[in-house]
Amino acid sequence: MFKRAYIAILPVFFFYLTSTSTPLLAITPSDTLRSIKIDSAVVLGTVSPFGSVTKISRTALDHIQSGTLGETLGHLPGVQNVYFGPSAGAPMIRSLSGNRVRVLQNGQPINDLSGISPNININVDMDNMREVELYKGSAAVLYGGKAIGGAVNLKDNTIPHRRFAKKLQGTAQLELGTNSGSRQVVQLAGNLGDRWSWYVGGTNQRHGDLHIPGNTKAAFAYDPSIDHLTADMAQVHVHRENIRNLSLYPYISQFVLDNQSNPAWGLSEADLYTFEKFSSIGGQLVANPANEKYIAGQDPTTPLYTTVVHGITDFHPVTYGVMPNSHANARFVNLGSSYIQDSLRIGIGYRAMEGYYGVPGFAVASKPKHSHEPVEQSADYQPINTRAMAHSIQLESVLKPGSIVLPEFSIQYALQYADDRELVGIYRVNTMESYRHGLRMEGKHQVGQYWSGMHGVELAHLKLEGNGVRRYLPRNLSREIGLFTTHSFSWKRLSLDMGYRHDQVARRVLIDKQYKPSRGLAGGTHAARDFALNQFSADLRYNLLNFAFVKAGLLQSERAPEVNELYAGNEHFAILVEENGDDRLNRERARGYELAVGTQVKGLRIQATHYLTNFYDYLYLAHTGISRSGGFLVKEWRASDTRVTGWELEALYQLTWQTDQRVEVSGFADLVKNSNRSEDHLRRWAEGDFMPNLPTSRYGGALTINYRRFFIHAMVEHYLKQRFLGKNINLERPMPAYALLRAQLGYDFQIMGRNVTCSLDGQNLLNQEARPQNSILKYLAPLPGRNITLGLKCYL
Repeated sequence: MFKRAYIAILPVFFFYLTSTSTPLLAITPSDTLRSIKIDSAVVLGTVSPFGSVTKISRTALDHIQSGTLGETLGHLPGVQNVYFGPSAGAPMIRSLSGNRVRVLQNGQPINDLSGISPNININVDMDNMREVELYKGSAAVLYGGKAIGGAVNLKDNTIPHRRFAKKLQGTAQLELGTNSGSRQVVQLAGNLGDRWSWYVGGTNQRHGDLHIPGNTKAAFAYDPSIDHLTADMAQVHVHRENIRNLSLYPYISQFVLDNQSNPAWGLSEADLYTFEKFSSIGGQLVANPANEKYIAGQDPTTPLYTTVVHGITDFHPVTYGVMPNSHANARFVNLGSSYIQDSLRIGIGYRAMEGYYGVPGFAVASKPKHSHEPVEQSADYQPINTRAMAHSIQLESVLKPGSIVLPEFSIQYALQYADDRELVGIYRVNTMESYRHGLRMEGKHQVGQYWSGMHGVELAHLKLEGNGVRRYLPRNLSREIGLFTTHSFSWKRLSLDMGYRHDQVARRVLIDKQYKPSRGLAGGTHAARDFALNQFSADLRYNLLNFAFVKAGLLQSERAPEVNELYAGNEHFAILVEENGDDRLNRERARGYELAVGTQVKGLRIQATHYLTNFYDYLYLAHTGISRSGGFLVKEWRASDTRVTGWELEALYQLTWQTDQRVEVSGFADLVKNSNRSEDHLRRWAEGDFMPNLPTSRYGGALTINYRRFFIHAMVEHYLKQRFLGKNINLERPMPAYALLRAQLGYDFQIMGRNVTCSLDGQNLLNQEARPQNSILKYLAPLPGRNITLGLKCYL
């Protein structure tokens, strides 16, 4: 629950909002920037002052919405899902995710800890969304360093933005799936008097362990040639025996013969054989007897040992055709109200969620101590689960005074609290309680028809508390303040957009006597760190006779290391890694460009984009080559130079002959490479020439048909086998290519005067074993198997 101090400040901020003239955060592009808005499942990127922006409407979300934000957006070109089981997924934009992709709700950053721990899902109610804005490429000028790789702005219904058409309206939705459980959604909205509007919504969803096409582990997990580190990532015990080739040793040690039965020496039969002709006994050299098994004249490269694999067993028993520990249940509640006039809007919204879900992996709450005996076989491995709870209050005030020079002012405040717990079996091994305050103020200006702009300030305060038997972060505090300005200039067919932002970021470790760091770097000395960041972007666009455009953009962005990159220092059970931060790390810097060309002729739209970004002091979780007992790989945060480059191709054709009769066909292809461009020999040895877990190249297409009351939507994506492989000390294993087919059939009708939509939705209809290359869990769990969902949606 919220602490009294946080509750006490809410009336003060509400009074401040009601007495301040300010606007919505959403940015309205200049009239000279022709946005392509397509109400479809695959949307071409629009052009804005801040890189490639894609807008996904509610209709499009109904076609592609899945269980997590990452899975929902992962069907768009340039975006893939950071799959951490069916209940946790974040968007990966052009191979960047986590602390490099900022997720916002109505312009305010979400208190998102998925960048610190990928098992923590982004706590948003996707059924509550009215539109999603996706920024591909750096959006750091708008949203700070955590948007160095892109941003996702979720625009929801909680705070009404306008008066509703009816005094009372809403929807009730029910879904039941063969491999996705059940989901119930209720949304109500209406007007009170002439000035007030309100909204109430809620979602409940639940499923048990999901079915998969085959075994939960990748096939090579049971290959006798599997190396030790990969075996730990696949969570299997490889029962190896090293057999000495006794025919290579010409002698038997007389010393060992004399002392083999003496327990003080700890000698075994394996110590008998030697290349030495004499043994030193009592200060004298004694001739060693000949080895009768010795064979002279053998090849000198013959190995001394032969490894024999007697069997491979799982850390924890698994069942064929079932993804272990993939259960989930979640509940969302959203409440909001707005006072709306022609030139003024004041709104308040409250959101709450509670969830409990499993990660398809296993661990032990306390690691076995080192021993020469195979104690790991008797260790009690238990399922890893996550329990999450979040509350947020958001306040908005918008004033549109009607002035040509200063058309809009806005202010937003958000208070967020989250309690995220990681459990191994019944043991709570880690808890993170986060308290976040965010304040954003903006003002827009317009000078004539050629020059427009926006200016603002953003402040944030985040406190992370923690407890648990083996937590990996100390208590810490982060403060951020940012000042930004953007300007758009247009003349005839030419437009220029520029933006600049300056941020001050502070990271502090609070006094925490209960926290005990592990071995390794363990966050260094937990030194206080301060960072000054500068962001800059510029885009130049030329429209060719209203049917095509050419655009070039430059960017320079900087990101401060996050608290886990600086201070982590213990077993991170959710990702099965001993994670070590380094408080000496510098800020991460990015410089790059983006080129785009596009054309639109009647119903046909085509766009191609090429991008390249050089990262300096790119922060990544690096291998050390050490593996602790219990399957924990030891990793530490390091910095090195990296290059991200890629292509995106998109095409769409629409044909409409009547209002309720249309056909739409679209296709896309994308390619991204995240390359090591440093001369760091340690990195090349451990991670190789490319970053591990790089998303694969792919192509796909979609078809949508609307005919009166019927609609059909189908989408297919083909993921290629990865050619750009990184290393996990040993060369990364490429996952097989696979294709995902999804189809949706719907019919609109009326019952008792109410509009009802009945839909049949199928996912992974080919029932393929799909293991995304960019998933940390690719060796442990594939995507869920075939699922058929029946849905009913009634409009009140």
